[in-house]
Amino acid sequence: MPKKRSIKPSINLDAYFAGRYYDDRFLQFLRYDSAPAGADYVLTLPDDKLRQFYDVTMQLKRASDRTINAAEQQLRLFNRIAEQETNWIVYPLYVVAHQLLSLALHEAASHELLEQCGRTIHRSFNLCLNDRNPEEHENRRTGCYTFANLEFRLYHALRNRDMMKNLVKVLQSRGDELPPLRDTLAAEHKSHCVTYHYYMGEYYGCHESNFVSSFEHLNTAFLTCPASGNSPCCRQLWHILLLLIPHAMLAHRYYPNWDAIERICTPDVYAALRRYYGPVTACLLNGDVTRYDDHCAQNEVFFLKHGLYVAMGLLRQLVWLKRFHNCWLYGTDRATSVVPLEVFLVGSDQQLNTGAREEQLDALECQLANQISNGNIKGYLSHSKRCIVLSKRDPFPRRCT
Repeated sequence: MPKKRSIKPSINLDAYFAGRYYDDRFLQFLRYDSAPAGADYVLTLPDDKLRQFYDVTMQLKRASDRTINAAEQQLRLFNRIAEQETNWIVYPLYVVAHQLLSLALHEAASHELLEQCGRTIHRSFNLCLNDRNPEEHENRRTGCYTFANLEFRLYHALRNRDMMKNLVKVLQSRGDELPPLRDTLAAEHKSHCVTYHYYMGEYYGCHESNFVSSFEHLNTAFLTCPASGNSPCCRQLWHILLLLIPHAMLAHRYYPNWDAIERICTPDVYAALRRYYGPVTACLLNGDVTRYDDHCAQNEVFFLKHGLYVAMGLLRQLVWLKRFHNCWLYGTDRATSVVPLEVFLVGSDQQLNTGAREEQLDALECQLANQISNGNIKGYLSHSKRCIVLSKRDPFPRRCT
């Protein structure tokens, strides 16, 4: 019996550009690692840009020709095509940009090549940002946040703080022109919203020390992130909570609810968070500065690597504040406002010799001066009498302790 000859499915690419739409088959054409087996792609439109784009895309589908340069050329050509198109092309353009970045990071491209990819992706971002189409339902600005996420990811890999700062400034300065995040392409893909708020939170907290803004973004990312499953959002819970926990304590004195965290995180993530922040929260509650310093010294490299060194230094000030508050609360007659500095020497500090004791008192004065300057303690210092004169009314504001 004669063998049946298989007929390759034919996919007409002309229809997408003529009709200005896309579907899964068109996205499969764009992706070098996803295509129907044996499919024929047909393009007959007399357009040089389309023909070049078609050729380089087909080249990428051959594993032997799959290079970062070819993927970068694919996006560059697609950018030129997108200039004349409406917002139907935004998501296909994102697919091409995303696979370029993924390929570059996976192949550990050189610094120069990554920067070149970044410039091409930034061109895609600008195509969306600068679209002047008055018809909102056709305007490409809907894609700004998705391309911003790609740039955030790239600048994070490059550790390029300046480029990240420039991108945030652009988003802020053009904020009135951009649609709200909930009305953009990012809102159609929950993981994009999580990513955007995570990187904005990281920027404000780790680079600008604006912990209130950081908390707002990171908390939104946390609330948007699925609580279970194996989605990319769920895997990002570790990164979100790693920043959210210390930034929440600095911004609003919010302490982590470990029972809730244990319910939503995998056991290894919960154990790691508890390892790094369990001692921190304990010290913030009991004012144990020595234990806090030991913990930070043991994990100094980890905190530096994740941009948390400044945050941990500022949390140390809160540990000192708790120590001062506890000593005043339990070690003095609160009817008097004059408190000798010796009250704040606790434990082994009280066994020091005269010289070391004076050094300790000097250090205490510096710490108290910082607390007064920051508004955490109401009062003033008397160096000659080695005491602090506290306000008779609310010397330790409730918001600070």
